[in-house]
Amino acid sequence: MTNHRALVALVTGASGGIGFELAKGLRARGYELLLVSSDGEKLAKASAALKAEPGAGSVHFAALDLAEPGAAQSVWAFTTGLGLEVDVLINNAGFGIYGEHAELDPERLVRMLQLNVTTLAELCLSYGKRMKERGQGRILNVASTAAYQPTPFFAAYGASKAFVLAFSEALAKEMEDYAVSVTCLSPGPTATAFFGDLERRGLSNVHFQPAVRDSAAAVAEVGLDALFSGSLSRIVGTKNYWRAWSARLAPRSVVASIAKSMMRASPSGAPAELGGQRG
Repeated sequence: MTNHRALVALVTGASGGIGFELAKGLRARGYELLLVSSDGEKLAKASAALKAEPGAGSVHFAALDLAEPGAAQSVWAFTTGLGLEVDVLINNAGFGIYGEHAELDPERLVRMLQLNVTTLAELCLSYGKRMKERGQGRILNVASTAAYQPTPFFAAYGASKAFVLAFSEALAKEMEDYAVSVTCLSPGPTATAFFGDLERRGLSNVHFQPAVRDSAAAVAEVGLDALFSGSLSRIVGTKNYWRAWSARLAPRSVVASIAKSMMRASPSGAPAELGGQRG
């Protein structure tokens, strides 16, 4: 008997930016949406906006702080409480802390790593296990071009995205035997709150100017194409692609020094948290 249930997509960091655009693209493809982010007010507005978009599926949302320990279990309870199986998992939520690592707030650092690394891995475990059992499913993890080289003044953030990249590519190989695809998306500078915050911190070199940033909609389009084509990994934009890969060919000491000069901002106070859970 053919199973005619609606396809379901879970998107974290869905209250704005890339996450919202990914959810919008999935709704246009007929998916029922499960949206998660920390800001309940913005998430409710995003949910209402998505319901107004063409699409027949329902839109559910839960305001959950994914930077808290145990958040992945709360997401699982949210989706299973609705009696829904997740066909597409998109781990988009994340934030960064800009500044010298030795000057960071320890609590903020732990929260960032919990969100960017631990919660993402836990969600892939819970939903990946169900996808493996069913013999179908897709996962998209959002990393960054920061994953491709050391990033002074963004040291822990860049390392967390390097984890996402390596983890996703390894997980993809584990899961391909069960007809489950895992894709890693690595955007470069994007017109989101993250880069707006970064600019306000004084980082205004030519590589991050508004004129060179991709739109969130364009990034989401690339991400959905990569997801549904079963790509292992996708870097957004030709310039970002060649910049990321050239960093792997040069001596690492040279790459780290270049990255340092690119990431150094004008003096602007204490380290700053960037991007919230919107990605």
